[in-house]
Amino acid sequence: MTTTTTTPAVAHNPKEFLATLPEVLEKARADNGIPGMSVAVLLKGELVFAQGFGKRNRNDPFTEKTVSHIASVSKSFTATAIGELVAEGKVDWNKTPVSQYLPEFQLKDPVLTSQLIFADLLSHRTPVPSVDTAWYRNSQSPRDLIKQLRHLDIPSSKMTPHMNYNNVLYAVAGEAAANVAGLTYPELIKTKIFDPLGFKDAGLSHPEMAKQPNFAMPYDADSFDNAKSGIYEEGYIDPIPMSDAPAGDIFMNAVDLAKWGRVILKEGELDGKQVLNKESVQETLKPQSIVEDDEKRRPGFAPTLGYGLGWMLDSYKGHACFRHGGSNPGYLTNLTVFPDDDLVVAHLTNIDINELPFTLFYHIADGMLSLPTTIDWLSEETTIQKTRKGYEEAAKELEGGEDLPDRIENQPPSHALAEYVGVYEHPIYGAITIRLEEESLYLKMRTFDSKVEHYHFELFTSVAREFATKSTIPLTFVTGNHGHVEGLKTVLDDLVLEFKKRQKEEEEKVEKEEAS
Repeated sequence: MTTTTTTPAVAHNPKEFLATLPEVLEKARADNGIPGMSVAVLLKGELVFAQGFGKRNRNDPFTEKTVSHIASVSKSFTATAIGELVAEGKVDWNKTPVSQYLPEFQLKDPVLTSQLIFADLLSHRTPVPSVDTAWYRNSQSPRDLIKQLRHLDIPSSKMTPHMNYNNVLYAVAGEAAANVAGLTYPELIKTKIFDPLGFKDAGLSHPEMAKQPNFAMPYDADSFDNAKSGIYEEGYIDPIPMSDAPAGDIFMNAVDLAKWGRVILKEGELDGKQVLNKESVQETLKPQSIVEDDEKRRPGFAPTLGYGLGWMLDSYKGHACFRHGGSNPGYLTNLTVFPDDDLVVAHLTNIDINELPFTLFYHIADGMLSLPTTIDWLSEETTIQKTRKGYEEAAKELEGGEDLPDRIENQPPSHALAEYVGVYEHPIYGAITIRLEEESLYLKMRTFDSKVEHYHFELFTSVAREFATKSTIPLTFVTGNHGHVEGLKTVLDDLVLEFKKRQKEEEEKVEKEEAS
């Protein structure tokens, strides 16, 4: 339920609204348990508000110039950079299969491979399932990970008008564009976007961000009450490169992010000069797929939420808007643009369970555009309760979420624990190693390393817990006709996956190769 007024009230005029905004934002930060954040507002090209709140680390303030990961807002940069290559005649949006630009990209279905174009990948309208966990903190090169997609089972080869969000395919698009340009993906973004627009404090990857004198550390909390009380776990600067960087690895400050929004609003124009190709920018803002909302849309919004190429396309109280949010472990970002009003709102935070970035821009639009106030966007009902719910859902994931059946008591496993020990392999998700230590099983999958607990029969569970990444992994061991354990089944990324147990002869061969 949302808080409404019986008679729509008009907000204060913009000057009065801006005068009270710092106090309002600081209260909203504290109410929603955010360690630090920054907000920048551009109106008709003028930076009318830019301020930081809270802290960027344990000691230093979060300012308007603090750089932070913008996560999936990076997708708009990837799409725009590809648009520059389109303008140069090096690639096209809608004709050439992406596999021709990047031969490593081959799916199990050759017909589907031959159909997928840049517009499909950038608008999330393919039937290809997400395999985010397979790429998470994976030290293999993006090209090698892309090669593994040929093993992916795809439930349907039919294209869909509905958005099927896929970070990995954004990585494919970014790598394909970089391959055509003869550059790495970071070089592509730097030469096509950052340098022309003068974004000197922007870049990619955690280690590069940490070189900046004013960067935000990531934070997490075990509960909403802890977050509101300031009890946080501090994350780390991840040394492992983000494999799907084109989907979400850019960092920058709120002021530059707001400027980016206005460059897109002005269709590639900066300070009266056409810096980016106008037609390509326009193409990114055309609806390509339909976003299916989880709940009925509120009055005042467009009846259907669309997706272009790196942008959500919507309207609010009769005002067109395009936007994108982004979430990485310990970071949450939102950028919203009202093109007809020349209004841009950028919001960075250094915690990733929070509703505020998804409601604050409506509050600011009401105040800056003097719109009728029909919903209190910062209220307990619209924002704070949803933040609390986010923490509750994260806690449920640690308990197994929806993937675990009801437990049947006193049903032991069929084998001695030692018989489950081994290496279990999947062509996309890699290896899961099960070891036995002091009469307990342990699981290792890349950087995850945790204890395995018996649940019932052949079902075991393991809690995969790293900073800001917490879930329970179900493990159902499979016994072959010979009576020995020969594999395991699990659920990752909502996919039921089968891992085959490596035979002892294979293990010995691999061990010898690794030793040499």
